[in-house]
Amino acid sequence: MSNSGLLTAQGVWITGLTETGSHPLDVHVAGIRTRSDAAFRAVYAAMADDLLSFAFGMLNDRKTSEDVVQQAFVELVRNADKIRGDGRSLRAWLYKSVRFGCLDEYRRRSRRPEVPHETLPDAVVETDPLADHLDPMLEAALGQLSKRHRSAVILRHVVGLSPDEIAKVMGSTRRATYAVLSRAETKLRDLLDGVS
Repeated sequence: MSNSGLLTAQGVWITGLTETGSHPLDVHVAGIRTRSDAAFRAVYAAMADDLLSFAFGMLNDRKTSEDVVQQAFVELVRNADKIRGDGRSLRAWLYKSVRFGCLDEYRRRSRRPEVPHETLPDAVVETDPLADHLDPMLEAALGQLSKRHRSAVILRHVVGLSPDEIAKVMGSTRRATYAVLSRAETKLRDLLDGVS
């Protein structure tokens, strides 16, 4: 088995878990604390795509999602000596940073007017990081969830975090996370049932 994840019985690949229960980022935490370039590069290589998928799921804008992920790594460099715990804690810290970046972007968007699409020049269409993961109906339904519910669902079912890890990312208790996930999944099911 690869040390970058596990394949569940349902055929879902969960990144970040190994058969022994250790986390692949464990070996880099000490290097992050001492500001090792090699450790930062390794963590970026291991996490950037998953963080980008999460950010894109929240923002539905590739360029802004890339900016949010880059900012999370800038914050990691700035706060490296404050990182505590193991690889799971580092992973949760990164997701939390990206989540806060997405919420900041929501606030920025609400303060500035949106430019009508017909006034924008044609651009090359890039593929989005979730294209292989989500069908259009699911993506539309996710867009109708609250930010908190969308975060929880994407972290659980797209990224593959455990409810305990989601609680760390969202700054809530395990019990509150289970409640948010339950409400979000129910709402998502209702939205999808209304489509079919």
